[in-house]
Amino acid sequence: MDHPIPRLPAGGAQVWWATPTHGTDERTDLRALLDAREHTRWQRLRLPASRALYLTAHALARKVLGAHVGRPPQLLEFSAVCAHCGGPHGKPQLLAPGDWQLSLSHSGQRVAVAVARGAPLGVDVEQVTGRPDDLVETVLTEAEREALAGCPPGDRAAGFIRYWTRKESALKATGDGVMIEPVQLSVSPPDAEAELLAWRARPRPLVLPHLTDLAPGPGYRACLAVLGPPPRVTEHDASPLLLPSPVPVGAGAGAGV
Repeated sequence: MDHPIPRLPAGGAQVWWATPTHGTDERTDLRALLDAREHTRWQRLRLPASRALYLTAHALARKVLGAHVGRPPQLLEFSAVCAHCGGPHGKPQLLAPGDWQLSLSHSGQRVAVAVARGAPLGVDVEQVTGRPDDLVETVLTEAEREALAGCPPGDRAAGFIRYWTRKESALKATGDGVMIEPVQLSVSPPDAEAELLAWRARPRPLVLPHLTDLAPGPGYRACLAVLGPPPRVTEHDASPLLLPSPVPVGAGAGAGV
């Protein structure tokens, strides 16, 4: 690892930010870090922008976790078992001692990789665009819709995305994902500190997520959810980690998970 990665203290969580550059989708040095399953998913993506986001997120996750556990990133193994059906499409879980937790998200031109130890977590980043009115009924509670309507018109798109990222990060942290509609959760208004106010879906998690709004840059909103006590969250620029480097000797698509 050419660029040092800060040690992750107990009770801490790191969020690493990256922006794909031109040609990222074909970077052989990054592709060499993926296992067979990841490489297959990358190949199936048709748009260069989608390929670049996927490649950046997964290569960065491997570089960060590889540094933390002291192993070459291309040799890390992951499982992705769904908590609901047992299928191979759940949250990625590093198969290594230490109970390392991982969450990935990308939107527009921003990629987020979040890591912690011992506490499940979820990160969500979204680009602020026009408010998708067809989603409001399934995302916002009645009280949240009223609060959003009270915002200045120019702030409503960003306000909706703030609600969205808070709820999506919480559902990622618990592993529920799309199995629970976001409207089943209540969170604090966009202009207030991030907080999960209510969880009406059943079954209710034994430990509710703690929410922390993040700083993804202009035009984006993001949130980190961690199960348990409030974490000490630090955010980092991942650009130095993604500079072109020689392809690792003997690297290539591995056995997959």
